[in-house]
Parts: sequence; structure tokens; C-alpha cells
Amino acid sequence: MAGFVRELTDRMSAIEYAAASLSFPWQGNESSRDLDAAEGLTLARDILAPEDFPPFDRSTRDGYALISEDSYGASQSNPAFLTIRGEVPMAAVPSFSLSEGECALIHTGGVLPAGADAVIMLENVERTGNWLEIRKAVQKGENIVFRGEEFSAGAILLPKGVQVDFKSSGVLAAAGISKAPVQHVKVGILSTGDEIVPCETRSLNPGQFRDANANILSSLLRRHGYEPVYLGIVEDSKVSLEKALYRAMEECDVVLLSGGSSVSTRDHCSTILESLEAPGLLVRGILMSPGKPTLIAGIKEKQKLVMGLPGHPFSCFLAAYTVFLPLAHAMNTGAIVSPWRSVVLPVSESVFGHSGIEEFLPCALRDGKAVPLPVKSSFAKALGQADGILRLSSSRETVRPGEEVEVWLW
Repeated sequence: MAGFVRELTDRMSAIEYAAASLSFPWQGNESSRDLDAAEGLTLARDILAPEDFPPFDRSTRDGYALISEDSYGASQSNPAFLTIRGEVPMAAVPSFSLSEGECALIHTGGVLPAGADAVIMLENVERTGNWLEIRKAVQKGENIVFRGEEFSAGAILLPKGVQVDFKSSGVLAAAGISKAPVQHVKVGILSTGDEIVPCETRSLNPGQFRDANANILSSLLRRHGYEPVYLGIVEDSKVSLEKALYRAMEECDVVLLSGGSSVSTRDHCSTILESLEAPGLLVRGILMSPGKPTLIAGIKEKQKLVMGLPGHPFSCFLAAYTVFLPLAHAMNTGAIVSPWRSVVLPVSESVFGHSGIEEFLPCALRDGKAVPLPVKSSFAKALGQADGILRLSSSRETVRPGEEVEVWLW
């Protein structure tokens, strides 16, 4: 082991230190997927536009294509008159061009005739035979999209790290890109602890808990473009945990260990991660609450990342959300990017913090205020009721009703 942060460090410093020590970003894990199969995954590299789009000047309204200068000064009381040159056929380039004093009927999406630089909408004109009465002036470019205005050939269409979803897949399809190069990152989830039983267990013995963490982590990972692989529950034994971890690293790029509540489990995790190939264990605990016992480790040469997460559901989620996701984004792109949207809102009631540690509480949004939700780190229910998490920096303590606080929305 090359060494690790021996003292508790703040969250961002821990992420930055781990990313630098593991030489992020890592290359590889790229595959080409049809757009429907790529849904939810993130782009492995920048996507360049193969052509100008639109490939021609086109109308965005039903109306008449014209030369904008011919409409200048036109109004309800002082209309302008143009000769109708013809009609632009759909899905075809018009065989004529426009000269001064001429216009042409055009439909939404139609190719603009040569010479035209604007479109006037139908409600602003009156047609009489082959004459068009114009009752409104239009500017150059009004109601049209010029060739290459949305994107030009060779420009970055979508940057590396963007998730393929209803927004980005439409852009790719419009550019004629039916397959996307995506990051295919498999994240193994190992739940640990003698007290943890499968979630389908009907009757619990005293001291047992159903494995909520595996479901929380799996759902979170899928939402952010990673492929979760549930690897089961491992008993509180160093031998069992070590075997399970090495098997997981053979199958997956990343392994998340959801720790049991016993001290022995945490000790086993630390000892095993310390014995990994360089750099090994990098961070042993973070100055955040909940989530303080979070561990970060990895093997740079083999491109493996391992994290030990707290066992209690809210703590486990919080460590994954605020530490793993930004770190994983750096692993893929080199940039530490947060998945949340930060807003500042007044709180509805007092929040009591502690100086020297970054603290988080689940919160709901009601009437423009952040409402802290009562929670203990073991309660998964708070996540189901929350709209985001309320953050207190390490330098902030008590927040009174009406005072503003930072809120991270999902």
C-alpha cells in the first residue's frame, strides 16, 4: 500500500485526492450501442456533428417566404403588396428563386427558396389571386432556421460524459447517429454483515435487518448511467469478505461495499483495502455526517475502484451520492462533477449543526421553504419523502427559521 489519508479529511479533498492518486480519467470500458440500448448510459467520448443541421435554410412556420426588406414599413394601415411566385413543395428543393417584390407559399419545415431570408406567418397576410397583402414587417431570419444554425459539421454535438436520455438521444437521432459510444461501467454491490438478510425475508429474527442498501444503490447507479451488479451478502469474516471482494473485482470495474454495523466488519474492510495493490487504501473516513466511515481505495494499474460505504441506509446513500458519483464522473471524464442542482432556500424550522464537519439532512420543499425531515442514519423512509438534502458547511452551526440554507435537489 502506497499510503492513505490518515486523518479525517473534508469530502471534496477526499474526492480530489483519490482522483489524482488513481490518475483519473481511466480509458476503456467503451462499447457501441443502438440508441435504445444506450438509454441511461453516458457517452464515452465527444460526439462530433457529421453534417450541418439543418442541412438547408428552412421555415419554422406556415406562411410565405420573402425578402425581408420588401416588408419594411408594412402595417395594418399601410400594407405592402408582393407577387406570389409559387409554392414550395414539401421534402423538395424549390425550382425557383425569389427576386425583389416576390414571395412564395411555404409550409413548416420547407426549404427556403434562394433569395428569401424570412417567412411571414399566415395570420399576418391576406391573399387575393396572385397578390399577397402584407400587414406586418418581418426581420431577416424571422421564422426560419439557417443551414447549420443548430450545429455545424465537425462541431461538438454532445460532450463526453453526457447521459443518453430523452434529451440527448433526440439530438443524436437528428444528426443521423443511430449508435452511441458509451461508457459501460459495471459496479458490483456487496452487502456485508451477519445481521443483514435478503430483502425478501418474510420474518426477521431479533437484531436482523433486510438489505435495503442494495436496492438503494442499484437504483441510484442506474439513474446515473452505471450498470449495477448485485453480488449478495457476505458474512462478517475477513476471509469471506476478502474472497468476495477479489471475485467482485474480477467481474466489475467498481465495487461498493455496504458495511455491516459491527466494528469488526469495518476493521476487516480497512485491512483488506490496505493490502490491495498500489495505491490501495486512500481515504479512511471523511469529515461528513452522516457518512464519516466512508473508505476509498483502488488499484491504478488494473483500473479498479473500491469504496466502503456505511451500513445504515441513509448514510450509505449519502456517501454514494455525494462522494461516489462525483468520483465516478471523474473516473470517466477527468472532471469532478456533482449530480445535484444546488439552490438556496429559507428553512421552515431550526436546524442544529456542529462546527468542523459537513452535515446533511433530508428535506422536503413546501411553500418555497426547505422542511428538514426527522431522520436517524438507519431510516430509509426519509429518502422516500425527501425532495433533496439540506447541507450545512463545516463552518455553520444553528440555522434559525427563515434563514437561508443550501439545498441539493435530486
